Amino acid sequence: MLEPREGQEFDGMMSQLRDSDPEFARRVERMRLRRRRRWLILAILLWTVTPFCLIFGGWTGVLEAVLAVAYGARLMRKRSKAGQPSSPSSTDQRPTAEA
Repeated sequence: MLEPREGQEFDGMMSQLRDSDPEFARRVERMRLRRRRRWLILAILLWTVTPFCLIFGGWTGVLEAVLAVAYGARLMRKRSKAGQPSSPSSTDQRPTAEA
C-alpha cells in the first residue's frame, strides 16, 4: 500500500501519462475490459458445468460443483472490483502512527 503522499504522486504521474500518450491509455483500458469479459465468460462456463457435475459425478461431482460455483462467484467479485478505479482517491486518508 502506498503512503498518501506517494499515492498522490502516482496519481499525478498516471494523469500525466494519460495526457501525454492517449493511445497508450486506450490500449491499457482495452486490455482491462478484455480481462473483465474473460472473467465473465469463465464464470458462466463454470456455472453451466455445475449441473452436469451434480448429475453425472456422484459425490466427487458435488465437490466439483461447489468449487465451480465458488470460483465463479470469486471471478464475478473480481470483475466488479476491476471496474472500480485502480487507485484510492486522494481523499481516502488512512490514519498513521506518528509520535
